[in-house]
Amino acid sequence: MPMVRTGDVDMHYEESGSGDPIVWIPGTGLAGSMWHTHQVAHFQDRYRCLTLDLRGSGRTVGGHLPPTVADLAADVIGLMDALDLPPAHVVGLSLGSAVAQEIALLRPDRVRSVVLAATWSSTEREKHMQRHFASRLYALENGPVDVYAQFAFWMSSPSVIDEEPDLQAAVEAELRRHMSTRLDGTAAHFRADLVHETAERLPQITCPTLVVYGEEDRITLPRYNERVAAAIPGAAVARIPRAGHLVWLERPAELNGHIDEFLQTAGVASRMSA
Repeated sequence: MPMVRTGDVDMHYEESGSGDPIVWIPGTGLAGSMWHTHQVAHFQDRYRCLTLDLRGSGRTVGGHLPPTVADLAADVIGLMDALDLPPAHVVGLSLGSAVAQEIALLRPDRVRSVVLAATWSSTEREKHMQRHFASRLYALENGPVDVYAQFAFWMSSPSVIDEEPDLQAAVEAELRRHMSTRLDGTAAHFRADLVHETAERLPQITCPTLVVYGEEDRITLPRYNERVAAAIPGAAVARIPRAGHLVWLERPAELNGHIDEFLQTAGVASRMSA
């Protein structure tokens, strides 16, 4: 079980493949294994894929709870430093996208490009999402866990729920496989979500950036993603139809295709500027 000590955190990670590194950062209360079935399996023949468990989830241990998003970013940077990675492509979804933003801001020398999936920039300003995070946290801390879990459906695309029941069942089964059993860690992740604020700093991100989202995302709403893209100079945008917040499970081929195309362009741009 590969572990790296970074500060007071023992971070669990896994890697496969070879080539330019891609660091895959998971979402709230999810283990890094969320990326394995669809994304790592697709990219590992051309890239060195590293997945990780954020502080508070999976097999990563240590560190104070709750962390800020910047704390989580520092943990990931510590992992990248310990492994002596060259500048990496960094992919994050939801909370992972917030962490990826902070990495690009804190250590631009460590980042070759960023992919921000299901993202946002200001929990304080984006009230709909703020209510979602606060309500999920309240349910987790004050009610039965099975009641809290029932509201995970809010992450799904309405089109998938209404019209593709077999896919919905498969998505729910896959999601359960990667959800953390560490409830204190999941609560800590929601608290990190609630203090994420980068809106004023996003113009400082200078690496190639892709913002990608499901057009039916009811958590990180499409307009929140668009605001992030508008704030980052030169950012590309990809919109995936009939997908919600669980875009990496609902439409993996479409997501992978957008990332593939972007990484090829970002790789060329990075080599030309080196």
